[in-house]
Amino acid sequence: MLYRPIKNQDDFKSLIHIGETPESIHWDYKQQFNDEKKNDVAIDLAAFANTLGGSLLIGVSEKNIDGRKVANNLFNIADYERIKKSVYTSILDLISPHIDVQVVPIKMDDVLIVAINVEPSVNLVSISQKKNGPYYCFPYRTGFGNRFMAFDEVEKRMMDNKSRAIYLKLKKHIPSKGKVTIYPFPIGNYRAEWFAEWNSGFENEITLWRNDCRCIIVPLTYIDEVWKGNVGVCIKMNTRLYCTPDFIDFEDSEKVAIFRAMERDWIETQKFFNSIHNKK
Repeated sequence: MLYRPIKNQDDFKSLIHIGETPESIHWDYKQQFNDEKKNDVAIDLAAFANTLGGSLLIGVSEKNIDGRKVANNLFNIADYERIKKSVYTSILDLISPHIDVQVVPIKMDDVLIVAINVEPSVNLVSISQKKNGPYYCFPYRTGFGNRFMAFDEVEKRMMDNKSRAIYLKLKKHIPSKGKVTIYPFPIGNYRAEWFAEWNSGFENEITLWRNDCRCIIVPLTYIDEVWKGNVGVCIKMNTRLYCTPDFIDFEDSEKVAIFRAMERDWIETQKFFNSIHNKK
């Protein structure tokens, strides 16, 4: 699920249920905003940016149920302007590169809480730490809170910016099972309707399937552009699909090469028998 920002009471009530909803990769709870723990807030925001976006909800307490931190109660936040100023100045100064953050007051019946909404970042985001000398860490979110990337994870993410950028753009514009038009047109299958479906747990691939239910998994690196068309979304690929009644594959794949070789053999065989028949 792509991140959905919490901007008002309706958003909050549709996503967060007091006494039931645990923290997740998309939201975290804090009963109060502590000026002495700005570094912790910066880690929370950077972790959301490095994952798929999220909301830090201030004024929401938590309790432990079966090892999960669950939303427990709402507390009035009287210093919204101070929190907003702190986020946009000293806290964001700890985060590099810049991330997209919105600080939103949310009136919940008789109390005011604050949502700090963070959009997912294409670039890998770091936090400047000064404990025992300056160094940088790279946080990310899990279903059980924040974690920090190991060196190989940082390296992989830095190499994967194009794929992540495509993923975030596609995810924002293509609903699961949404209709798509593929360019260049797949060989041998110009009239089929195509649909896109997101693969749960994978950020680097998408499934394209036809209206006859045959499908293929496409790495996001094979997609160059995406834009809104007259019907659904248009996808421009840097490789071409080859379609037959039996399978879908990439034009330069081994399966397509074998199929074409068999097809040529069959055509040559037919020509041979036709030539014999004509001589009679």
